[in-house]
Amino acid sequence: MKSDLTVVVTLFKTPIEKLRTLNQYKKHHILIFDQATDNNLKHVSKYLDAEFEYFHSKENLGLPKSTNFLISKVKTKYFLFTQADIEIDEISINNLIKSMNREENIIFAGPVFASKENFNEKNQLLKNYEIKLELNASIMMCDTEKVKEIGFFDEDYFLYWEDKDLMKRINKSNFKMIKALDSFAIHDGGKSSIDSTKVQFTRRINYKYGELVFDLKHKKLRIVKILRQIIQNIFFLPINLIVLSKFKIIENISQILGFLKFFKFIFLKKNSKNVLKFKK
Repeated sequence: MKSDLTVVVTLFKTPIEKLRTLNQYKKHHILIFDQATDNNLKHVSKYLDAEFEYFHSKENLGLPKSTNFLISKVKTKYFLFTQADIEIDEISINNLIKSMNREENIIFAGPVFASKENFNEKNQLLKNYEIKLELNASIMMCDTEKVKEIGFFDEDYFLYWEDKDLMKRINKSNFKMIKALDSFAIHDGGKSSIDSTKVQFTRRINYKYGELVFDLKHKKLRIVKILRQIIQNIFFLPINLIVLSKFKIIENISQILGFLKFFKFIFLKKNSKNVLKFKK
């Protein structure tokens, strides 16, 4: 019998062998959205012994859109939003669920991140929780009804900054976030996607784009800063091409493309005149 918990996982060019980690959720219903890969249900099934529903897009739709799609499929009281490279045991999952009732109006609960060396020791010592203004959004226990009331990720973002925007919106609401100090997870950070030049470009472009969208939405956008950064990147790009500095070339080009993507977003926004408010 499955629990009253759904595990929500979005993938972007994730090495398929990483999916073995998802077998830790055998007791729960698993929803997977896989994008920008050549995987299919048959490929994924070779690595998963757990029951799951699989959705796939060859196009990269972005983290917010793919996540929100999966959340629309959730029918359980709680869902665990997580990444494929996070390890967590069943005790910690249950403690996250229990922590959702420790305060009124809790919408999210997150674990403590610990190394493999001190995971077991800390798991025995700590039995408490903290109210937080911000959580590590790589894994969060979520109240489904509350999330559907306030929304989850803003789909104007693509890959970065949507979590900071979400935390800002939660802090302006009546809902609360907590860190469960008796729940522990291990995050093999930065290894949930294949490392390639194309992926680096995608990440860096959307980091800059997300930063600009975040500043815009929270009235922190400064036109002077934008112009300065554009000029700097255009100036240093030919220099870095001459000295063949691959890292800096990627940085310059991705920053410029991030700005262009942001300007396209502004242009296409129907109410851009009301949205576009620069800080002096």
